[in-house]
Amino acid sequence: MFAYYIHLSLRQLRAMPVLNGFIALAIALGIGVSMTMMTLYQALSHNPAGDKSSVLFNVQLAAYGAELETWGGHDGLPDQITYQDAKNLRNADLPFKSSPMYAIGEVIEKSTGTKRLSNHYKGRFIDSDFFSMFELEFIYGQPWSSSVDEHPERLIVIDENLNQWAFNGKNSVGETLRVKENQFTVVGVVKEWRPLPQFHHLGSRSAFSRNFDNYFLPFSLVPELELYGQGSINGWKSESIVEFKDFLQSELIWMAYWVELPTKDAVSDYQNFLSAYVSEQQSLGRFTHPQARGRLRDVAEWLSYKAVVNEDNRILVGLSLLFLLVCMVNAVALLLAKFMRKANEAGVRRALGARRIDIFQQFLSDVSVLGGIGGIAGLMLSVLGLWALRVLYPEFQNIAHLDFGMALVTLAVSMGAAIISGIYPAYRVCKAQPSLFLKAQ
Repeated sequence: MFAYYIHLSLRQLRAMPVLNGFIALAIALGIGVSMTMMTLYQALSHNPAGDKSSVLFNVQLAAYGAELETWGGHDGLPDQITYQDAKNLRNADLPFKSSPMYAIGEVIEKSTGTKRLSNHYKGRFIDSDFFSMFELEFIYGQPWSSSVDEHPERLIVIDENLNQWAFNGKNSVGETLRVKENQFTVVGVVKEWRPLPQFHHLGSRSAFSRNFDNYFLPFSLVPELELYGQGSINGWKSESIVEFKDFLQSELIWMAYWVELPTKDAVSDYQNFLSAYVSEQQSLGRFTHPQARGRLRDVAEWLSYKAVVNEDNRILVGLSLLFLLVCMVNAVALLLAKFMRKANEAGVRRALGARRIDIFQQFLSDVSVLGGIGGIAGLMLSVLGLWALRVLYPEFQNIAHLDFGMALVTLAVSMGAAIISGIYPAYRVCKAQPSLFLKAQ
């Protein structure tokens, strides 16, 4: 019976094309605008760490002097740490996986016969624990051993994109690459790692930067290679920086530090360690601020702290839903006009024995068809809206896309909104006595 109702609804679309067009347009506009903003909000609020979100913790240290009232974020905690603090934390004798890190961008060179080709790629200094902590998947080879974290060797792990450019995608373990005139041996190739937002180092890149890491170098090589980081570098006091070693020994903050703490007891133990570390540094003349302290935040807390999804995004989503409501109110008025024009037909059908529920179901099938048409049009408007966002805001290039799941949600919301909008007009017509319409005839 439902298929018959749908068949009738499709045939009757041509009976009132203008009115049907306006109803579908009202639905499409509401769906298009609201789903564009909902898709963007979903992408912005995505937690790319998955199951690891609750066990990966970013380390913050209020490591500045008493000369300042406060420094860093709204709570007096900077979002990065110094090299000397990163070195001290990684050298601590603790049973937890951890890794300091900072981003770099250097020229990579490859040899092709007698020619040497070069290209610019983004990379990162890390410790070997990084690969298991952030679950990078190896295609070839493996991470360098933990001994390299203490005794530097010129080893490199590259991703599949760099491997394709440099070695045509083959197993390149044992091959060599030059990074800024320094030769490295490839020990592993990983699948491309593109977390969005880039939660692991929000201090060095935009959360939705199009720059992803293509290679990874041992953090133990930092003093030897003297490669400055890409991203923000901040300091709370004036310092003389003449050589790279001065940079490493300074109070400038420019790197992140992550630790994996699988249990609540582990979190408590590490927090106690940070408190002891702060006290130790105070005894050495550092961390002189009265509020000197250490703080741990898991991935979800870190994304919230860094306001990856800001209040403006939430307001825009709210406004888009209000716009959808306005469009649905207009659709109700248009549907009421449409159904009132069909009231005489309904009266005749009632007189011939049709039940109210039959008429009601027919009207709802009409609404469902219009909702489907409006949903498809709204889907197209959403795609257009997301394209406009990508053009206007380059940082959304990687996230402003409508995936299959959101497309299904868009169609479902359209159908649901249309049916809800049609309930009152259909009820009004079905409630009336058929004799009124027969007399009008």
